[in-house]
Amino acid sequence: MNENKNINMPRYDKFLWALISLMCMMVSVACGTQRNAVSTDSVPQTNNTKTLKTFDHNQFLKKVNANKTDETALSAKIKCRVQMDDNGISTTGQLKMKKDDFVQISLLDPVLGIMELVRIEFDRQNMLIIDRYNKRYINVPYSQVEFLNKCDIDFNTLQNLFWNYIFVPDKTGAKEDDLKFQAADGGEPKEGKDVYIKYIDQLLTYAFTTDWQTGRLNQTVITGNKDKNSKFAFIYEDFNEMKGKMFPNKMVMQFVMDNKNASLTFELSNIKNKMNKVEKTQVPTKYTKADPEKIFNEIIRR
Repeated sequence: MNENKNINMPRYDKFLWALISLMCMMVSVACGTQRNAVSTDSVPQTNNTKTLKTFDHNQFLKKVNANKTDETALSAKIKCRVQMDDNGISTTGQLKMKKDDFVQISLLDPVLGIMELVRIEFDRQNMLIIDRYNKRYINVPYSQVEFLNKCDIDFNTLQNLFWNYIFVPDKTGAKEDDLKFQAADGGEPKEGKDVYIKYIDQLLTYAFTTDWQTGRLNQTVITGNKDKNSKFAFIYEDFNEMKGKMFPNKMVMQFVMDNKNASLTFELSNIKNKMNKVEKTQVPTKYTKADPEKIFNEIIRR
């Protein structure tokens, strides 16, 4: 799309495409095929300190898992900020999650904040995106979206990111034997410093930054083993107590792909661990079903 078209594009549409672009980058980041360790540029460097010889991987993993909230449902109001290079736009909306069932994001128009502009819903089988502005939708199994299928992205991965969990793709829980525990310099974890827990498969490297003292997960970084210039980070901030467990009130998704830098920030408020019965989203009968590959190709060209 040329520069003039971008200038003339309605503000709602620009916001919608920016949001969907970010969501697409989030789930398709850096799918390589080579087996390489994550670049040291993806984690902060620290000075060497005395190595704690008694570091126990299994006990630390238990500490990390003990931070998981026991809640099975969550709803919150959100302030959303989309930033792509020097351009940004903000709006409000809602985040609703039911564990092992769905993650639903509803965003309002950025001008009046009344009309729902876009709804994104991930459930165990399908990805649903409703474009209210253009009256069209995507509703397909993950396996039928080429880049999702290639990257082995599924509901398990997406839900763990939003629930502030460490995870191993395609498994119900992360076990010690699946993971590597390291300091920033790649050596054994050091007392008082962040502990980097990593899982590496054929395509991607997952690096979870955890706090030595509390075991709290502060950041998840996903990089491609082939393309080290592409990266996705899910950063958790502003933790507050929720029934004895700490849950982040701020989630920042940062994307680096090719020469593009983007971020998507959610600030949560009025968090509740109960919600009224939430029905799965019903697509209006007059909306047109869109081809996801065609739309995602349009996004890439924008």
